[in-house]
Amino acid sequence: MKNYLLALLTSTLLILSFPFTGSFTPFVFIGFVPLLLLRQQFLASGKKPWQLGLWVYLAFLLWNLGTTWWVANASVSGGVFAFTVNALLMTLAFGTWSFIDRKINTRYSFFMLIPIWILFEFGHHRWDLSWPWLSLGNYFSVRTGWVQWYEWTGTLGGSAWILLVNLLVFRLYHVYRHVAKRNQYIFTILGVLLLPIVTSKVLQIFAIPSLQPKQLHAVVVQPNIDPYKEKFTLSASNEAFADSIVVLANRHVTAQTDLVLAPETALPLSFQEERLHTFAFGQSLASQVQKWPQANLLIGASTVRIFDDKQSVASTPIPNASEWYESYNTSMLLTKTAPPQYAHKSKLVPGVELVPFSAYLPFLSAIAIENGGSSGTLGIEKEPKVMAMKVKLDNIQKDPTNKAQTVTLAPIICYESIYGDFVRRQVQKGAQALCILTNDGWWGNTPGYKQHFSFARLRAIENRRWVLRSANTGTSGSIDPSGKIIKKTPYWVKTAFSQTLQLRSDQTFYTTYGDWLAGLSISWILLSFSIFLKHIGKNSRKLQA
Repeated sequence: MKNYLLALLTSTLLILSFPFTGSFTPFVFIGFVPLLLLRQQFLASGKKPWQLGLWVYLAFLLWNLGTTWWVANASVSGGVFAFTVNALLMTLAFGTWSFIDRKINTRYSFFMLIPIWILFEFGHHRWDLSWPWLSLGNYFSVRTGWVQWYEWTGTLGGSAWILLVNLLVFRLYHVYRHVAKRNQYIFTILGVLLLPIVTSKVLQIFAIPSLQPKQLHAVVVQPNIDPYKEKFTLSASNEAFADSIVVLANRHVTAQTDLVLAPETALPLSFQEERLHTFAFGQSLASQVQKWPQANLLIGASTVRIFDDKQSVASTPIPNASEWYESYNTSMLLTKTAPPQYAHKSKLVPGVELVPFSAYLPFLSAIAIENGGSSGTLGIEKEPKVMAMKVKLDNIQKDPTNKAQTVTLAPIICYESIYGDFVRRQVQKGAQALCILTNDGWWGNTPGYKQHFSFARLRAIENRRWVLRSANTGTSGSIDPSGKIIKKTPYWVKTAFSQTLQLRSDQTFYTTYGDWLAGLSISWILLSFSIFLKHIGKNSRKLQA
C-alpha cells in the first residue's frame, strides 16, 4: 500500500502541475520526490531492481494517462500505444540513472539523473516514436514569466531546473534533523528556485525590445470545420472550404493587410501541386489574392506530387503506370507575382502520418493507422523550410522609397510546433515570424488543444519571434516575443481576427546554438565516469600496497 501511495502521489503531483490538467505549476518541483522515496525504500529492503521498475512504470503510466488521455479521442489504439510506450521509455531513463547511482553511489552520481533525463528528452524528440508532449520544460508554458531565459537554454533548461529542485528537496528530507545541513539545503533550494524567476523578470523588463521598425499586418482565420463530420466526408468540397476562408478573411482584410493565414488542411481533399491552377478552388483563391490590395495567402492543404522514380519510403506506385506519387500535409503560399510555394510537414504524428521505422521495415506500412483521410507514411521535407513573400511594409521609420521588401515566414504545421529545435532551425534560415497552421478538432473540447496552444508560447520566447496561430477550431491567436498572449479565439466558433506584429531578424543564443545542454549532459556523464574510474584505481593501488 505504501508503494502504491508513493507512486500515486508522484503521478498526481505531475498531473496537477501540468498545463490545463491543474496548472498548479509549483507541484512539479516536488513531483519526483515520492518516486525517489520509493526508490530509497526498495534499495534499503534489498528487493530486486526490476520490482522497483514496475512501480516506477505505474507512476509514469498514470502520469501519461492523466495528462494526455484526450489522445484516445482521435485514435484509441494510438492513444494506448502512446501512453504505454512513453511510460516505458521514461521508466528506462529513470532506471538507467538508478542503476548507475546504485553502482557508483556518490553525490555526483545521485545528481546524474539530470543529464540522463535531458539526453532522454533530446533523443525522444528525434526518432520515429517521438512524443515530446510531456517534456518537463513544457510545464512552464503557462508560467512564461518564469522562463524568459529559454532564449538561452530552450525547454531542456526547464527540465534541468525541475529535476535539480526535486533532487535538492529529497536531500533536504534526509538532513532535516541536522540544523546546519537543513539550513544549507533550504537556502540552496530557495536560490535555485528564485534565481531563474528573478532573471526572467529582469529579461522581461530590459532585454525584450517592445518596438521594431518593420510591421506586418495579418488576418488569421478560424473556419471551424468539424474534422469528423464535415472536413473529410464524401460530400466535402475544396471549393466550399475555400469560399468559407475567403468570406471570413474579407471581413478583416484592409488595404494594409499583408498576410491572410488559414489552418492546416483547410483544403483537405488532395490535389496535385503542379495542377493547382486547373481546379476551380485554385483559380478562385488565386483570383482573390489578386483582388486584395497587397495581401498574400498562407493556407494548409493536402497535396500530391508525381515522380518518375521512387523518392522515399512515402512513395507509392501508381497502378498500371511507371510513376510514383507521394502525399503531403502541406502549407501553401499564394502571392501576386510568384508561383505557389509549398512546404511539407516534416514532423509527422507516429501512426497517423508516419509508420514508425518503415524506412527500415517496409512491411510495417501495411498496418498503418488510418485517420483523417491519410494512411501510411506521408512525404516530408529534407530539412526545415521557410517561405518568402514581397510586401510593402508599414515602416515605423518611414521609408521614402516605399519599395516592396522580402518577408520570410516559418510555416509550422500542427505537431511541428512542439519541437523547439525544428522551429529554431527555421528562424536560423531567416524566419521573421512564426506561422502555425493546425487542426486541433480531433481531440474535442479537452485539455489537448489548450496545451497545444500554450506550447507555442515557448517557441516565441526561445526565438523572440511573434507567433500567429490559425487553428481549424480553437484556439487561434497571436503571441508576442515574450510569450504573452495578445489575442485568443474561443473554442468551436467560426471567426477571424486581425493582428499587427513586429518583424525581427536578430537571433537568440538558443536559435544559434540549439540544445547545447544535451552536449553538456554528455560531458557531465563522461566526467563523472572518469572521476569514478580514477577513484577505483586509487583504491586498487591502496589495496595492493
